[in-house]
Amino acid sequence: MSVFERNANTAVRKLRPYIPGPTASEIRDRYGIPLERIVKLSSNEAPLGPSPKVREALRRTSEGDELHRYPSSSVPQLREAIAKMLGIQPDQILPATGSSSTWPLIVRAFSHEGDSVLWIDPSFTAYAEVAILAEREETSVRISPPFDVDVSAAAAVSTGAKVVFVSSPNNTTSRFTDPATVQELAQGLPDAVVVLDEHYIEAADDFRSRTAVTLVDSVPNLVVTRSFSKMYGLAGLRVGYAVASEEAITALAKFRPSWSVSVVAEAAARAALEDEDHLERNIESTRTGRAFLNESLGSMDGVEVAPDPQGGFLLFRPLLRPADEVTEGLYRRGVMVRGDLLDGWIRVSVGTEDQNAAFLDALEAAPKG
Repeated sequence: MSVFERNANTAVRKLRPYIPGPTASEIRDRYGIPLERIVKLSSNEAPLGPSPKVREALRRTSEGDELHRYPSSSVPQLREAIAKMLGIQPDQILPATGSSSTWPLIVRAFSHEGDSVLWIDPSFTAYAEVAILAEREETSVRISPPFDVDVSAAAAVSTGAKVVFVSSPNNTTSRFTDPATVQELAQGLPDAVVVLDEHYIEAADDFRSRTAVTLVDSVPNLVVTRSFSKMYGLAGLRVGYAVASEEAITALAKFRPSWSVSVVAEAAARAALEDEDHLERNIESTRTGRAFLNESLGSMDGVEVAPDPQGGFLLFRPLLRPADEVTEGLYRRGVMVRGDLLDGWIRVSVGTEDQNAAFLDALEAAPKG
């Protein structure tokens, strides 16, 4: 037995590693489909990509005298830009390398070894992973179609929980959790920190008036995490942030690495915030495509769609053939989806108009062999 096995933390043995879906290159190699013909609708990425202003900011940064300099630890200019956009104070914001990097900080800062961390299942399994790696007890609340968050069910199993993760729109079902429900949950668990992951919030209808960021001043145990990966199109640069009370952000900052947001990521994020028109184009493209896919899937025989999708993706269930066979049929036709997130269901991202049409054509053919 090697020293790595002898000295391995028990969490290493307990953790079930995240398994992503196949890459486009893997689909190419497996089925002999040219890369240019593959339609990637498996990762919930912005259909129109990043703003041209982002590309220009990246060019200026790479050509300037910044790449060999350390970034600012507190990232004040980005904090101020986000605060202006949200209408809150800069001291209520913690920028980080993607919103997912704030979750282990929250667990470590606001709970102790052996404490319970609660998450909604199905949703992003990373919530469970950060709990396990921090040597906390992960507990889940299972929700069933139509996939609404049941506050009473969550409260029933949350005794002693110190951190509770909820996502809205939910990363799997695409269902939205109303801020009033989040507030009810947080107020019913005064000894827990409730984390609302708004990774996909910009895709939701009327998202500016429905974001739980409006609650952080009145709900003291709430932390909202958000991302530039989706509608801003910066998934490859890894930049996001947490929003909470100044007291909570001060505590979280002590657990964050001294340098977490690179100068390149900061430049891109600030440029993305400046181009509201491009954000609106991505949002409009996503909402239009989502409505088209929702209507099209809903009109198909033998297909059930999770109701009222609000993310940049939809969850549907084929009723006439196993989901894994349908997923395989889509792969064979060069369309990438996720059929491994929830037994019997398939998640498809909203793409461009052509990509959405290609998916529907492939789906019509896939069950037929």
